[in-house]
Amino acid sequence: MRFSSDDLVCRIACHLEQAHTADEAMRAWLPLVSELRPVSAAFEAAHPDGLRRGYLADLLVALPLPEDGAGGGSTRSRLLAAVDALAVRLGLDPADFEADEDGAGGALKAKDEQGGSPYGAYLVLALTGADPLNPDGEEKDYADTGEDLP
Repeated sequence: MRFSSDDLVCRIACHLEQAHTADEAMRAWLPLVSELRPVSAAFEAAHPDGLRRGYLADLLVALPLPEDGAGGGSTRSRLLAAVDALAVRLGLDPADFEADEDGAGGALKAKDEQGGSPYGAYLVLALTGADPLNPDGEEKDYADTGEDLP
């Protein structure tokens, strides 16, 4: 997927431990999904043998980087402004955001996965102009031919 260099692309990971049904989890996430309008979203029940209980969501969101009032804002300052606004919206502390060396991306990890965010947001990966998990924007190519599938 291709993004503009003026987009802040974020992967937002959410976990609702107290949700007992998919319907309950979806109703809790609906206001956030409606507002952020993710490019893609994945929702699933936590694996019964895993460390987590409840439901998980992974949202891929592209937000426009804010314009700098002076017109000469650096990518880093625009990134921080966008992440600050998103963190507040998610109920996370913007001060927990750790920018990468070049100031084009970074990560925000919640100190306590169960506290603060009404949506259970616990991780935000951000990158300017590209998906933080696939920065090259290339389609994944798997060697398996799928011959074993019915």
